[in-house]
Amino acid sequence: MTKLPPDRLKHLWFERGAYANKKARHFLREEFDPNAIKKITVIRHAALGDQVILRPFLVEARKFFPNAEITLAAVSNYQYGMPVDLVDHVSIMPGTDMRKTTGSKDKIACVKALGEQDLMFDLASTNRSHWMMALGKAKLKIGFPYNNLIRRVLCDVAVFRSDLQPEVEVMLDMLRILGHTPPRRLEFAYPDHQVVCDKEQPFILYFNGASMKSKILSKEQMRDVVEQGMAALPDYQHVYLEGKNDFEKGEFLEDLTSKSNFSIQACLPLDDLVMKVAKASLLVAPDTGVRNIAISTHTPTVGIFYFTVPYRYTPLYESHHIVMRADASIPSSSEVVASMVKALQH
Repeated sequence: MTKLPPDRLKHLWFERGAYANKKARHFLREEFDPNAIKKITVIRHAALGDQVILRPFLVEARKFFPNAEITLAAVSNYQYGMPVDLVDHVSIMPGTDMRKTTGSKDKIACVKALGEQDLMFDLASTNRSHWMMALGKAKLKIGFPYNNLIRRVLCDVAVFRSDLQPEVEVMLDMLRILGHTPPRRLEFAYPDHQVVCDKEQPFILYFNGASMKSKILSKEQMRDVVEQGMAALPDYQHVYLEGKNDFEKGEFLEDLTSKSNFSIQACLPLDDLVMKVAKASLLVAPDTGVRNIAISTHTPTVGIFYFTVPYRYTPLYESHHIVMRADASIPSSSEVVASMVKALQH
């Protein structure tokens, strides 16, 4: 019997730009068949924006593993926006909100309740997800930890991760390495801006909320951005989108509602928010979950960055504009509005 060379590209499509141990190489050469995969667990412990960005991975996993039951392993303090519509089961691990009522035994029990999986994907790479990878049972464990030691200890297959590449693409690399080819224009299974965009009464959405106040503009600068935007783009309606937190409300713009092309939109339920964003001509926001919703509906965005890295959540295949300075100082209002004009021209 002819022995296959160890570098044969059979369900292992890389040369040096990833990692696979001996167990993985043997399994992928001798046993792996996407159609035979029956159980998959996808670990994602993250807030709204990161849950939204997970959607293309689940869509493509369903295509590549058509006979598999997919379980989303989430955490109790990050459930808003979970893509439950794209999975068969959900497993909730006790999080920080349950710290006083649950202990290590409860967390271990959650991992054991998953049972043995064919594939386990760690798309969180947190301390909690690392413990799940260590304690969980799977024929193949796949992840993207930054740390080389963790990569080799916990993962059978790992892809390399970069803050300069969109995270959604890095997650999809875990399927590419096995031989799947995702589409260039990703499918999020959300309303598509190209289909539902309101062209009769075009409008621009502004959002100035985030999980941390340090990510957002001051109210004074946000007001300046809105006023300059209204002046530069008078043919659009300008809508300030409120969030659920007190600091995300729009009362500081209330006097502008006297103008015919400005309004304040109260905080919306998630499904309504997704559709509202999909219909918009443009969303202007800092690094926040609402901006990721716009990305997931293929709505053009102007992202304002000075506190977080900009490239991890900026797709390369559509019109998403970044306003940033090389020294990480806060961009001016005029720079933001110039990017808005440029985005709408495209």
